[in-house]
Amino acid sequence: MFSRLTRARRLLDFQSVLQRRRMLPIRAAFYDNLWRSAASDLGAEVEVARLGLIRIRRDGLVTHVQRSNLPLDDALTSLVISDKLFCYESFLARDLPVPRHAAFTLTELGQAEAFLARIGQAAVVKPLAGTGGGMGVTTGVIDKAGLHRAARYAAGFGPNLLIEEEVSGPSYRLLYLDGQFIDAIRRDPPSVTGDDKHSIGQLVGRENRRRLAPPVTALSPLRIDSDMKNTLARAGLSLAYRPAKGERLVVKGAVNENTASDNHSVKGIVHHDIVRRIGDLVQAMAIRFAGVDLIGGDLTRPLGECGSVINEVNVNPGIHHHMLVRDPAIAVPVPLLILEHLFEERTGVMMP
Repeated sequence: MFSRLTRARRLLDFQSVLQRRRMLPIRAAFYDNLWRSAASDLGAEVEVARLGLIRIRRDGLVTHVQRSNLPLDDALTSLVISDKLFCYESFLARDLPVPRHAAFTLTELGQAEAFLARIGQAAVVKPLAGTGGGMGVTTGVIDKAGLHRAARYAAGFGPNLLIEEEVSGPSYRLLYLDGQFIDAIRRDPPSVTGDDKHSIGQLVGRENRRRLAPPVTALSPLRIDSDMKNTLARAGLSLAYRPAKGERLVVKGAVNENTASDNHSVKGIVHHDIVRRIGDLVQAMAIRFAGVDLIGGDLTRPLGECGSVINEVNVNPGIHHHMLVRDPAIAVPVPLLILEHLFEERTGVMMP
């Protein structure tokens, strides 16, 4: 028999699934428009193919895309790179900074408890592999009870789990295509702004309704989950708190569910040492279209001096993060750069 807590968690997860499904048409339309616009700028033709693919033709060649999925990295590469522990081992082998971490399962919670006590600060608990977009992730884990809750939640996405120190500071995504550095963004965490009338929970609901209406500012809902509750609790708040008018409150530690106003194009600030070393990394790991996440630090300095850690590497990372930005006028035209590369290098294309 499920406990009341288990039932509540299952219901919350079910509600999250429904919220995400409601945004699927918005996501599909956004990416369709994104690729059509880039193809038009390139003088290519576009048609919707079967299986939910977009077919793009130019100069007698054809390529297919699906949202951020490109015909470059195979399914096996994606599966291997989804193993976060393997990635950390690869980073360390190249003398690259990573957060302190430990792998465990629900039967090995004692090891995770010992790790949490040893680092003496907040931790992040997540599935070891097979998820993305912040699914199964809980930040702000500070005690045994919170660790157990986070571990049970993460285990719903897979039996192997990871606990790591929570690194403070900004979150960056560096984007590479066949080893070439094409963009960087700073992703600030999701927040709500008070109006002196509504609680945080109500403001989150309003934000989710806003995301369902044009103009598009986000492709994911802002979920009420353990991450949000922990983030608020650390600030001495709860979902029932009613912020004053104009009071801005960060509501999650994970950045995946932020909005366009939270994303900032910062390609120009990234130090050439970081560009080179991360480029060498993704090429060594045989990832052709890669998004590498760095947490904390100052990217204007060399990697060994900037204070950042490499948190994750993603295959076929979300392009929308680079297009839904606070200042679209300075956004790097990532879809256009991708199509130019595919057709000019005759890679990821076929002859129909």
